[in-house]
Amino acid sequence: MTPSAKITLYLSARDKIIALPSGTGRRWAETALDLSGFTQNHDQIHTLALDDQAQARQALTHLHQAARDCQVTVATHPRPYLGDVADAIVAALPGHWMADVEPLREQQDQHYLRDYLWETGTLHGLLQTNGLGFAAILRDGGGTELLLAERPSDGSYIVGALIPSPDYVRVTGPAPRSVIASDARLAARLIQARLLPDYERAVHLSRLDEAEEDLRSAQESEPGTYDSVDLEAALYRFRTHATAFIATLRETTPLSAEQANFLDRMEDGLSLDDLDGPDPEAVADAGAVWLVDGEELIEMARAATPPASVAPAKPKALTASALPPPTVAAAPGARR
Repeated sequence: MTPSAKITLYLSARDKIIALPSGTGRRWAETALDLSGFTQNHDQIHTLALDDQAQARQALTHLHQAARDCQVTVATHPRPYLGDVADAIVAALPGHWMADVEPLREQQDQHYLRDYLWETGTLHGLLQTNGLGFAAILRDGGGTELLLAERPSDGSYIVGALIPSPDYVRVTGPAPRSVIASDARLAARLIQARLLPDYERAVHLSRLDEAEEDLRSAQESEPGTYDSVDLEAALYRFRTHATAFIATLRETTPLSAEQANFLDRMEDGLSLDDLDGPDPEAVADAGAVWLVDGEELIEMARAATPPASVAPAKPKALTASALPPPTVAAAPGARR
């Protein structure tokens, strides 16, 4: 008996059909797609161009025949392709965001993403229990990574934050809250209004916790008892956090002349313009500045902690029911 296999077809606004083979007998589904003329990219996602409708119709006919021969189920997803939704979201966000689509062929693919979620809420449960087909990672190029998924029960989109790399910061701050939206435009608005401010606050608080812990350990240790490798690592982490603290203070806080001069001195004393390649003498000087003035910088940064975002008093004001749905022409042979 042929193992269970399934092909799910997604209609993309970019004049193509996306096919996702899944199941324990996935190789049979892949065979059916290859025999039908679908092309496969480096992510093993199969696509069919729709620019030649006659050729596309023929390929779909061959697909159903090959799938029947290989005992593979073919189904058409009723919602827009998630990659199109992700592209629409990143295009509406400020800055230079990019989206990478993640095919979820097996449950373990979802569990892998789940383990990197910051918040253990709705999105975490979705990745734990549901077969989603696709997810997308939204990246701003500066370390912020968000995960986008579609909830099968109602077709809404959920976006949550992924945990920053441990090399970036060890997270201790409260997890940013995921947002749920009915379409890409609303998702982008909620990301900008709620998720990103929560994310920035959580990262800032995590930086403060790590910087305080490292400084306390260095100040309270007896001379010669702090392992030199650990000390250098703690100093490097502090200098990294100090770069973010100073940037936040300059961008968000009215500074007195004395405070501005202090930040300038800290920037020079910690050699923040050469974070990865200072000479040994500069590192020694940075260590002295860290132990003497690090606490004052931390206190200034804590006073500048971004406020927590507040959920809208009237959620209905943010709904997009009045907005017309995106128009996507139906693919030849595909059911909407």
